Amino acid sequence: MTEDYNRRTVEYAHIHATSRIHFDIFFDILGLKEGQRLLDVGGGYGEILLEYMKRNQGGQVFYDLLEPSALQLEKGRTRISADISEAFMHQNVQFFQNDFLDFQSENLLDHVLLKMVFHEFSWNNKVAVLKKAKSLLKAGGHLTVWRPYLRGSVRDFFSSVIQKKDELAGFGTMQRTRYFCSEEEFEALLLEAGITPAEPIFLLEYIFDTSRRFESELKGDQHLYQQWISHILDAYKSADDLVRQQVKVVESPGGLFINFQRAIFRF
Repeated sequence: MTEDYNRRTVEYAHIHATSRIHFDIFFDILGLKEGQRLLDVGGGYGEILLEYMKRNQGGQVFYDLLEPSALQLEKGRTRISADISEAFMHQNVQFFQNDFLDFQSENLLDHVLLKMVFHEFSWNNKVAVLKKAKSLLKAGGHLTVWRPYLRGSVRDFFSSVIQKKDELAGFGTMQRTRYFCSEEEFEALLLEAGITPAEPIFLLEYIFDTSRRFESELKGDQHLYQQWISHILDAYKSADDLVRQQVKVVESPGGLFINFQRAIFRF
């Protein structure tokens, strides 16, 4: 997977249509306090820290950014150092280029965050990821998971949309490895990992805009883009009643808008 991420240069907040209010809700749920330490697993360019500091000027938290991709980690280092003081960087921020399952921390953590990253791990590794996250937490610490909310066959449709994009973009490893869980599967994984399942703290509407992936992932290739659009429309036409009741696909001049949901869980 790392080799695909070393070629995939995207702005996650842009392609995921993450708004200011989404982050407001997230930080309210996270409950990050002064002096606490957060591990941001697969945190890309450090948007969690940057958004936190926008809301907490002078806040003193400890932020660890874990990324297996050298490209993404360097992007995070550059972005954070441009916006945050050298003193804060030196005292409060650490960067780790490592796979999560191989990661070892000198400190137990107050928060482990899996924001739009749980699907990046293969099905066979998902229980191990959850167990690893819990093992890194101090007593009273919290695991927070922000992920697509996919009930039943909606999972199959969503996965088909993403996997076809990965295929067309040449992200072969991601196409083979990534697995998007349904809610039923996620609950079973939590139980196997020894975590008591819970309903999401908050559901966020996620308007999936295909045009946001056109330049960044399909490199502006109109032929590939039209193949992707055709695939989505065909998959939607053949989807079952549950998908057609819960998900609407709207054609626009730039492509398609699809309404999905994301959820924030806290354990």
